[in-house]
Amino acid sequence: MRLVYYSLVNFPDDSREHQWIQSIRSLRRHNPSIPVWLLLFNHRSSDLLREAERQNVHVRYLGDYAEFMEHAHPRGLLLALYPTFHKFLVLRGLPLEGFSQILYLDCDTFFFNDVNLLFDLHASSDWYAREEMNTLRSHLPCDPKHVDELLLHDIASREGLRYVAPFNSGVCLLNNRLWESFEGLQQTYLSLAWRLICGRELSGYDFGPHHRRVHSTVMNAMTDSDRVNALPYPSRNDWIIEQIALWLALGSLPNSPLGTLSPEHVLQGGEFENILASDRRCVLAHYFSVCESDFFAAVPKIE
Repeated sequence: MRLVYYSLVNFPDDSREHQWIQSIRSLRRHNPSIPVWLLLFNHRSSDLLREAERQNVHVRYLGDYAEFMEHAHPRGLLLALYPTFHKFLVLRGLPLEGFSQILYLDCDTFFFNDVNLLFDLHASSDWYAREEMNTLRSHLPCDPKHVDELLLHDIASREGLRYVAPFNSGVCLLNNRLWESFEGLQQTYLSLAWRLICGRELSGYDFGPHHRRVHSTVMNAMTDSDRVNALPYPSRNDWIIEQIALWLALGSLPNSPLGTLSPEHVLQGGEFENILASDRRCVLAHYFSVCESDFFAAVPKIE
């Protein structure tokens, strides 16, 4: 059996709720019956709940995100400054008994075909995702400022972890009940994230406005032990910290092969422009929020 789920930290003035509504409508247009769950934090708007009922989506409300993170890890309140760590921590909130494949989706996704095609085509490896953009596996120019893969490899080696090549966590297909192993990785995952945050703050690099708000909070909370155990942060993008911690945490599972979702079936970023002049029909696009206006300007031409 197969299941699709979204996990959303929702805010009243945030665009992600609108993105989710667009995503689930497109998914249901091509598949009206596959089980879909929405794991929801913070705000429950009537529009979102009505749409979930209309699209036959099971909603599980998980309460306040900061409180959830506080219960998940001793440094959870600080990690909650980033609303991105929940994606795979919520797996225990899903009724996964009897399921053999599950698909996680970010809200900034849009379907052009039946989601079952993804499950059919990606069934052998334990975890499938698209490669992270601008890394060695990407068709885009490699940018070590986005991910310093030499440093990432060095961190994995020093921590005794198997190296996991960088992937984007916005669309992930899990097989062979890997989620049962991931539940035991929660503390490893969040501890790695905290150590990466400490290393990032100690680097002195200014990542931008959101980071400036985080910096003083983290520095004031950091202990001598935190400083000693800090990990160098292998990126100049503070928003992908959840992904970096995930890559490293999965490295503690030695027998879990990572597969790559085919770019013919899962587009990401600006790749949606590639299908405008062709007859190729992908399954879905993870268009990234920064590309949202361009993507929806192109969707009528694509469809």
